[in-house]
Amino acid sequence: MINKMKQFASNVLDRSADLVQGLTGEKERREQVDRLKRLYDTYRSDISLLIEKINRTVNRFNTRIEELNKVRETKIKRNVAYLGMFLSQFGNINSVKDFTAEEQQNQIELPHKKFEAIDDYIEKIDWSKGDVFAKTFFKTMLGVTVETRNKNKKTAQRIEEFTIEGNQMLENSKLKLRFVEEDIQIIDMYQKSVESISDTIESKVMPELELIQAFLQCETLKNQLIANQELSVTTVTDPGLLATSRYQKHYKFVKNALFFFVISSRIYNTPVLTNLLTNEKHEKEREVVSNYRRIVTTQREKIEQYRIG
Repeated sequence: MINKMKQFASNVLDRSADLVQGLTGEKERREQVDRLKRLYDTYRSDISLLIEKINRTVNRFNTRIEELNKVRETKIKRNVAYLGMFLSQFGNINSVKDFTAEEQQNQIELPHKKFEAIDDYIEKIDWSKGDVFAKTFFKTMLGVTVETRNKNKKTAQRIEEFTIEGNQMLENSKLKLRFVEEDIQIIDMYQKSVESISDTIESKVMPELELIQAFLQCETLKNQLIANQELSVTTVTDPGLLATSRYQKHYKFVKNALFFFVISSRIYNTPVLTNLLTNEKHEKEREVVSNYRRIVTTQREKIEQYRIG
């Protein structure tokens, strides 16, 4: 008997609420609330998935930055030291500044505050059937109608605003993902240039400089013999010997070797990528790195042109 009475009361409440909904605009409000809930769930899910993908990509970026910094701190540092030692025999060389690491990127989080604001708003406007009946009982049908229609106008506006915000968050997340992916491509381009410079120094520049140094020391000894002077070989080579037309090829090689010293020093002490990637226009970054590679390729060709060994 008690259960039947409860069921009867529930049915009465449902019919009364349905009647009120049809007369007061409550049905429209219910549809708006459901639509806002669906938008909330869809945007939260889509943006959460994008953020997870962004953070996985950021981890890949940071791993590549660690690898690049390791190359800069080891191979490039060693090359700068070797080149500086050899080139200082032909003239004054500027001291190299301290190492500065390329910076990693931070992971991002879901914009919780924006979703919490919508969640709170839904909670305020998501009336139960009992709430609808109670409002009607205490405020009369006319009062509830006016209140509900005003709520409906505000909810429609909030749905439009949230749709714009949600689409903007989605687009920003997609843009962030594309930027991080492009950042990794730029790292690849830059690291290839760095490794090319290092390999060129180790396999071509250093052996040739040692050959030139040995040749000039022999030339110095020969001149001392001709002049009946005491034989001695100093650690400083007279750069004037290279300036004569007879040794122009050596002179040009040393000049181009100086370029590799300068660019290696810059790679070592300057966070080139970090400085580039603060710019939002990735096409400009690609152009800078591409130009970097072209310059290095040109200098490597000149090195080959002026090599003796």
